[in-house]
Amino acid sequence: MTKRMNAVLFFVATACIAMAAQNDEPLLTTVNIPKYPPLARAARVEGVVKLAFTLPANAGKPTNVEVLSGHPMLKGPAADNVKTWILENRYAVDRRYEATFRYRISEVEVPAPTRDRVTFDSFHDVEVVTDLVKGTIQYECSDGPCPEQ
Repeated sequence: MTKRMNAVLFFVATACIAMAAQNDEPLLTTVNIPKYPPLARAARVEGVVKLAFTLPANAGKPTNVEVLSGHPMLKGPAADNVKTWILENRYAVDRRYEATFRYRISEVEVPAPTRDRVTFDSFHDVEVVTDLVKGTIQYECSDGPCPEQ
């Protein structure tokens, strides 16, 4: 009976340590909410931007932010946003991390101004979703009123 109880306690202790190790990452404490770049929204550009950065030992601001991949219209805003982050970092050594920004247009048309919806699953995964701006098309005809389209 004692052996079984020890085995159960050992299993529970091992599971607790494993769970604690999984959650032992820096905590994102301060962030400027990323915005969907207006020019990218107007051009209906969507995509994924992958970045890497270094978190210095016992420091909270990312350094050496590097864009690994992504659309040119989205890369700059994602990198600029990461540079504003402050993380709670307990590690005594520099560590390298990756973050992924997913920019998506919802295909819902709304009157201006639009609002972006931002989701942080963690600092590793950020989603920025925006709506399309309802627009009116103005036709100009050189010889009087334009016919109805």
